[in-house]
Amino acid sequence: MHTLQNSLIRNGLVYDGLGNAPQRVDVRIVSGKIQELGTNLASNGEEIIDAEGLIVSPGLVDLHVHVFSGMGLYSVDPVDAGLRTGVTTMLDTGTAGALSYATMAKFVIPAAEEDVFALLNISMIGAIQGHPKFPPYMGDLNDARHADVPSAVACINRFPEHIVGTKVRLTSGLANYEEKNEWAGFQGVFESATLTNRPCMIHHAASKIPTKTVLKALRTGDIYTHLYNPNPDHCFDEHGAPLEALLEARSRGVLFDVGHGVGAFVWRVAEPACRQFGFWPDTISTDIHQFNLHGPVFDMPTTMGKFLYLGMPLEQVIRASTSAPALAMRLQDRLGALLPGLQADVVLLKHERGNFPLVDVEGQTRMGPERLVPISVCKRGKWMACAAGR
Repeated sequence: MHTLQNSLIRNGLVYDGLGNAPQRVDVRIVSGKIQELGTNLASNGEEIIDAEGLIVSPGLVDLHVHVFSGMGLYSVDPVDAGLRTGVTTMLDTGTAGALSYATMAKFVIPAAEEDVFALLNISMIGAIQGHPKFPPYMGDLNDARHADVPSAVACINRFPEHIVGTKVRLTSGLANYEEKNEWAGFQGVFESATLTNRPCMIHHAASKIPTKTVLKALRTGDIYTHLYNPNPDHCFDEHGAPLEALLEARSRGVLFDVGHGVGAFVWRVAEPACRQFGFWPDTISTDIHQFNLHGPVFDMPTTMGKFLYLGMPLEQVIRASTSAPALAMRLQDRLGALLPGLQADVVLLKHERGNFPLVDVEGQTRMGPERLVPISVCKRGKWMACAAGR
């Protein structure tokens, strides 16, 4: 990464990340922070970054990744999901539990060029196993005792800077197919979140706990991920309409996240939900890990492209990939938007037109007429090239 600190971005189409219409303005970066936006800003000796023909966006914020490098089946290195793809900040969602988070805090987070935050798994062992093709099939809640609230609370209080909340995976197979184990995780994640004054994220798919029960329990600021998953207990009826409990949850401020993954985004759910009933996600995220890095997820821009295909306006796609996840992590005063005083995290994106395959987790393909390709990225004022295209 270059050591450049001060720069002036010119000639780009600037999306502020807040959902506002784009503007042709310059962006000045000084000492790793955004200093000002304006028309025809005079150079004060900064390096000029020519963004002609490109989108200037806040650095992408991926609200759902698994980057506990070297731990368990799932995790990729932060570099695989980060700056090279335009992502400047990421949230590891429950790979680590109370027994393992200290290792992540010591070795993974400080080594990453990206900002890496975490949701602590209510399971002490975290999400280190649980893939049915890799026996023995054991999940986070294989034993109810793994959902230990005092251990989770103690861990969060020990590492408050980077643990922004808690996470539970509610899938029957990840709980040894025992309902009591799922209930232990369900109750524990809310209790630990309440005791530490943080939000929680719920993964709920193929669970023995009813969908309506989960939706009714979610609090303002909590996050329901894997919104468009293919399992029968998703949040939409047989016609694709959102359940009443889903609408009620959104009305009280619950957030709904994509969490694409290898088993949690299908066109047959997303198309009617978005196009016919207008139930768009609050946040777009990849749930990137070893089993989807090379498809169907690939990266954050590809996931964003799927929502462009569905008809989500570009400024809203960028908002759902920048300021909205920053707000969900309670980091909106630090990052996620192109505003003076915030961290200078910026990505330059090429908005290409063409015919691009977009594959869901069932292997169904749609051809998207546009895509976003990250060209270069700035992290706290330092620039580097992205791995543009595939």
